[in-house]
Amino acid sequence: MSFKQLSLALISDITARINSTDDLEELLGIIIETTKDVLNTEGCSLLLYDPEEDCLVFQVAKGDKGESLTELKVPRGKGIAGMVLESLEPVIVNDAANDPRIYRNIDDAVGFTTKNLICVPMKAQGEIQGVLEAVNSLERPEFTNKDIKILEYLSDLAAIAIRNRRLIRDLKDRARELDCLYQISQAISNISELDQFLNLTVNSISDVLGAERVSLIFQNPRTKAFELSKSIGFSLEEESHLVDESRGILNEILSLGKAILVQGQTDINPDLLTPNRYKTRSFVSVPIRQDGTIIGVLNAADKMSGDSFSHQDLSILSTISNQIAEAYNSLLAKNQKEKLTSIRRDMQIASQIQINSLPNIPKKMHLLEIETSYTASKEIGGDFYDLIYHNPDEVSILIADVSGKGIAAALFMEFSKTIIAGEVARNSSTSISLMGANRIIQEKSGYFMFVTVMLTRINMLKKRIRYSSAGHNEQLLYKAKEKKVLLLSGKGMPLGIKESEIEEHEVEYQPGDLLVLYTDGVSETTNKDGEMYSLENLAKLIERNGDMPVENLKELILDTTDAFRGEADPHDDYTLVMVRLN
Repeated sequence: MSFKQLSLALISDITARINSTDDLEELLGIIIETTKDVLNTEGCSLLLYDPEEDCLVFQVAKGDKGESLTELKVPRGKGIAGMVLESLEPVIVNDAANDPRIYRNIDDAVGFTTKNLICVPMKAQGEIQGVLEAVNSLERPEFTNKDIKILEYLSDLAAIAIRNRRLIRDLKDRARELDCLYQISQAISNISELDQFLNLTVNSISDVLGAERVSLIFQNPRTKAFELSKSIGFSLEEESHLVDESRGILNEILSLGKAILVQGQTDINPDLLTPNRYKTRSFVSVPIRQDGTIIGVLNAADKMSGDSFSHQDLSILSTISNQIAEAYNSLLAKNQKEKLTSIRRDMQIASQIQINSLPNIPKKMHLLEIETSYTASKEIGGDFYDLIYHNPDEVSILIADVSGKGIAAALFMEFSKTIIAGEVARNSSTSISLMGANRIIQEKSGYFMFVTVMLTRINMLKKRIRYSSAGHNEQLLYKAKEKKVLLLSGKGMPLGIKESEIEEHEVEYQPGDLLVLYTDGVSETTNKDGEMYSLENLAKLIERNGDMPVENLKELILDTTDAFRGEADPHDDYTLVMVRLN
């Protein structure tokens, strides 16, 4: 045949190539090269879906005129690609010259002639990622339904890979944002002098954003004039104590009431910014508000890398500006309820982090029935759980417990969760995932905390669980046939302490078995006499009732441990994840 058969060897090679890189742009190039090679076509295109504009954008194109296609957009419903986006059904066109559905604007724009084409949607976990398109078959007159099946297979691999790389990229951005928030929150909590706080703030922002110039402008509460409170990267001659609010960036912020992001435009209004004072033509400015009123402006300019500031940079500064506003006013009035204000602020930040942290896991996922329960012992907890989707037949579920309490523990919890999820998404081994996360947490966090983790990877096709423990307590697998509980444990130190070998184990399961993941707040539930409920009692309870519906069993465990605790206050977070394996 004139095109390659999808042999096992070729499938293995394609999968290896797609998984060979974490870089999204490089991944897209691999996907398109592979598609062009397998289908033997003159050209191939990968168009990613842009939800904000509801259109497709050419990201990678190979073949004659391919470079000219990059960044061109296809509206929903326009042309074959736009129709596939709308219908989510594959399309073959073998007579493009006489087919009115062809979006000829693209051919006209790049001077290309489409003779025939095949196009399929790229979907992962119910989300549309884009479309994959092959153009002009070589050595054969037309595309066939067999080509559809081959291209759909490639698009499924591509969609999952693209979604995972986007997840990893987003998680890294989130980790970066959290790191900056942590530095600012530490300043809020530990610094009592206003000038010291302002100095740490501009330096922290400069480090996190890689910005050579950072400045803070605040309104004087007494005179109502705006003043340059602190800056970094400006010479003394450039600095001025008072800032004219009738012109420049300050005037623009006060007039528009919103942030400004300039990404390297060549025609910057000189009234807005004096270009010859800066090394680059990109900057970001965000308002600082108190009770809805703008009381200051936070500015960053001149990235040390020479790159433009991004929307992620804007998001980070916007988040930080809220903390800066509260800290600034708190320090101005440090003799008036300073301690109470600091505690309330810390609690609000940590509570919000935790509300947004835990995933919304569906109660049913393919062959799994899942129930979760989480209760913090105080306003701020340190437990978390997560689910990472790999493919329809394989998911990873983890449970973890962070050392310590308070806002630092809450931030470290989110930081750790972000790093672990990224490593699990890119590695098939549970032990390699946890050891990789451990290295990153030690190198990047600076929190001086640790986290215990039990990571399980469930393969529903092979009826197999692979698992690794990083210092976490023994977990439970109820064997329905024997009506016995198997304890799951493994060698490995908690993440964040030091380099450690983490073992990987494997266990088979049968339909009806039950995986029970928990933190020590469950087994160590303590009554007013100081007695603990114990792992032994938890295991016996599950052995007696393991066959009941998983939702009912979860409620039974909650009711039993609550009754045991009685009037005593909970001493630790209480987290439970139960998975019926069908």
